[in-house]
Amino acid sequence: MKARGKSLLFVILILLVSVVAFAQSQYPVNPHPSGLQTTPYSNNYFSATFNGTVTTNSYRGDQSGNAKYTSANQNVSQTVTVRIVNYDIPANQASADFYADNDCTLRGTIENRSTGTWERHPFTYIGCKYIENNMEWFQRSRYIIVNSREAIFIQQVSRSSYNDQDEWLDFAYSLRIK
Repeated sequence: MKARGKSLLFVILILLVSVVAFAQSQYPVNPHPSGLQTTPYSNNYFSATFNGTVTTNSYRGDQSGNAKYTSANQNVSQTVTVRIVNYDIPANQASADFYADNDCTLRGTIENRSTGTWERHPFTYIGCKYIENNMEWFQRSRYIIVNSREAIFIQQVSRSSYNDQDEWLDFAYSLRIK
């Protein structure tokens, strides 16, 4: 009887560990995929599905290096930026808030904002409206703190009169951090 109880306990423990491991490996799922994203892209930092051909641009500043991955169609521009910082930053919500607070506020107004976690990494999302070249634009940005030296920013820009919600959901939900 004791051996049977230990075996049952062992099986339950294995099932519990399997369920926890499966739950942790799940990615957020787009509730309403539209299929508008057509170009899968992957590198050592992330994978995502963009709306067209991806171009890359890298640059270094005094305190960080940035690699930008951008695509665009006639209505929407999409970018993933990988920022590698030369010093340690707190890998927490305050760092995500810092990037969000210092992005759009200089040229526009934040229309909506939220915080949370993406694949267990803290993020801040902002939707920002601004005027450039006599046109009103809307920028959606999610600032994700991956660790103390790495942040990933996923952004989409369109004219504010264009409903880019479906494209944003497809793009944002396709992001997988490596």
